[in-house]
Amino acid sequence: MSPRTRRPLALVLAVGAAASVSGCTALSTGYAPPVTVTVTPTVTVTAKTAPTTAAPTPTPTPTATRNPDLRSAVRGRAFDLGTITSVDQQGGNQVIVLDRWTVRGRSDGSVGRTGIDLTPSSGASFSNRNAISFRIPVDPAAQIVRQTCTSPDAPAATAKATLQDLQALPDQAAIVKITLDDQGWATKVESNPVCP
Repeated sequence: MSPRTRRPLALVLAVGAAASVSGCTALSTGYAPPVTVTVTPTVTVTAKTAPTTAAPTPTPTPTATRNPDLRSAVRGRAFDLGTITSVDQQGGNQVIVLDRWTVRGRSDGSVGRTGIDLTPSSGASFSNRNAISFRIPVDPAAQIVRQTCTSPDAPAATAKATLQDLQALPDQAAIVKITLDDQGWATKVESNPVCP
C-alpha cells in the first residue's frame, strides 16, 4: 500500500469512528424523541346465572260441562226453596232432589219469581209444602254456600260448602235457597242461617 492509498483509508476510518462515537453520544445523553402511549382498559363482566330449568307444564284440568240431555223440573222459576233430600249423579252432573218449602204469608209463585233474602233468624217463617220432590240439575260452576248465624243483629258468616254439607244440616238450617238460570239449572245454593 502506498502512502497515498493509506490516507484516504485513514480518512474514511476517522470519519466512520467519529460518526459511530457521535451516535453513541446522542443515545447516551438520554435524548430520545417523545413517545405517547395511550392505555385503554377493557373490562368484561360476566354474570353468573343460575342453571335454567324448564317450568313444569301444568296438567290441564278437565272443565265440567252441562249434560244437554238433563232437564230441570223447575224451569221457568228464578228461585226455589226447600230441603235437599238427595244428591244424585246423572250424565256427569249433580242433580238435587228438592223437597219444596215456602215462606208463610207468600205464595209459592211469588217465591219462585223474586226469591227471599236468607238473613239470620229463628227460621220459623218457613213451612213445608209436603208436595212432590223436584229434580234440579246443578251447574258445574255453581256456588254452594253455607251461611251461619253469628248473631241475630250481624250478617251471616259464609263459607264454601258441598251440597252434601247442606243436606246434612239440622232442622230449618237445612232449608236452602236455590238461584236458577233460565233453563232451571241451579247456579247458587245457599243455606238458611238459623240462629240458636
